[in-house]
Amino acid sequence: PWLIILSRQPTSSTMKTIILTIASAAAVGTLVVSLVNNNNSVGDSTSAPAHRRLGLLSHKLIDPQTTEFKPPFSPISSTISSKEEEELNSRSLINMCVGEEVPTVTHEISYSPQVSRQKQQTVKACGVDYFRSESEWIEKQQQTICTPSIDVYAWLMDKVNCFGEGYPLWTAYGELIHLLRDKTLINPDGTYLDDDFDTWVTHPTLQMILNLEPYLWSHFGWSIRFSYSCDKSIIFAQLTPVCGHEYYTNRLVKVKAQYPAIELYAMRKEYREGEGWWLKDLQTKTSFPLDWLVPARRYQYGTIHLQIPAQSEKILDCVYGNWHVPSKGHARVNKECRD
Repeated sequence: PWLIILSRQPTSSTMKTIILTIASAAAVGTLVVSLVNNNNSVGDSTSAPAHRRLGLLSHKLIDPQTTEFKPPFSPISSTISSKEEEELNSRSLINMCVGEEVPTVTHEISYSPQVSRQKQQTVKACGVDYFRSESEWIEKQQQTICTPSIDVYAWLMDKVNCFGEGYPLWTAYGELIHLLRDKTLINPDGTYLDDDFDTWVTHPTLQMILNLEPYLWSHFGWSIRFSYSCDKSIIFAQLTPVCGHEYYTNRLVKVKAQYPAIELYAMRKEYREGEGWWLKDLQTKTSFPLDWLVPARRYQYGTIHLQIPAQSEKILDCVYGNWHVPSKGHARVNKECRD
């Protein structure tokens, strides 16, 4: 209306042109701001599909084999923090990276020890448990809207990257194949390529993620289910939304929920005489030389800064064979990957 009023005033034709130009620019600027705001509501499960909110389809994906990605934060080193070092820094790191105080986790969690090959014993699962009770789970389902997986994954990677050296969270198995072969984790229609997100974690990283559970619960409607050994060490964990997920502790099964789970395969560091340090996946029992995974490499997927193993293609060759051709085959287990 104000534009019409001004245009009707006894103003020169030149002034009218100026007024119309300014008004048009303002209108376009308002529209752009509106579009930006509407497409960056990370964590809002009621807005546009996840791949649009994160801009995954509007960014050129970077091929990690040919492009060096230089993040604005400290790189990941080959050092894996000890339990004592992790406990000393975890609370301050979490508060700094999350930006607010996160309640302390009270669940009984322990580390899988770093042992030599001579002392190694097979780690067997003794049970499955959740961070939350079944009554808490049911109550939360009735009062929350869960955040999509890709948004939680993006948030989690942002926090782990902020933790810095000694806290790797590698993209693994099927998701690693999708990144290197398909260059995406999401279909054009916004649906997910896989029914979960596979990752490898060292126990210091796993402990940090467990410490973030209260935030995941309160802000995203997510929690953690895990498989543990008889000495109460976590072997495998699943970050899962409460929405659409039935509480189940009888045995470890694939998560069924509104959105795909983020699976955390715990890696134990082992020293082998004459061979040096290795990392063993405690769930699949597959082992890799340490330098096949560390230092982790950066992979920028849209707006998400992922981490992939140092020698990703070697790993995929070992556990899948010809992974360049799509198939329904699963990763090999109980395998030792070596040069």
